[in-house]
Amino acid sequence: MTEAPMPTSASASFHIRPARTEDLPGMARVHVETWKTTYRGIVPDERLDQMTVAWDLERGFGKWAVAPPPGVCSFVALSGPKDIVGFAVGEPNREPDEEFPAELVAIYVLRGYQGRGIGRALVGEVAGFHYAQGREAMLVWVLAANPYRRFYGRLGGRVVRERTAPVAGVPLAEVGFGWSDLRPLLSLRVPPSTDRRRA
Repeated sequence: MTEAPMPTSASASFHIRPARTEDLPGMARVHVETWKTTYRGIVPDERLDQMTVAWDLERGFGKWAVAPPPGVCSFVALSGPKDIVGFAVGEPNREPDEEFPAELVAIYVLRGYQGRGIGRALVGEVAGFHYAQGREAMLVWVLAANPYRRFYGRLGGRVVRERTAPVAGVPLAEVGFGWSDLRPLLSLRVPPSTDRRRA
């Protein structure tokens, strides 16, 4: 599978909105492509090689977007009217954690669209959703070997948890970045119908 083409200019616009059922194929494409470009050499190659959009959807990818449980949100980033280039998912922490009741469960942006403020804006949307729900602190689990983990530190997250968890059938080290106060992240949100450039 080929990567998404680069936008035609450094000022290419994007917008973010809540995910819809019809977005699932585009979200699955982003999920598959980012796993293959980010996790090669970290998770088993055989798992990455078998990943396709159809495979992802057949395994239940995106069921939280079709009928989200209470407290769950999902947002998509689009370049143009229909081209999904990123997405993020948030929900109440899946494990009991009084310090961090909210969780950024997933965030993915196609490599060709990284560095344009899309990831920052997606984090801001999830943080805003949680804050409106009364959850004022958030955690995200990241593979320790993820080359992009510094992204969360640049947004003010600090390493607060460590664990080993099964990923693609193998135990891998993970670190948890936490934000004790979500209010600084709220400014990352993009106003509707407004272009966002890298800050």
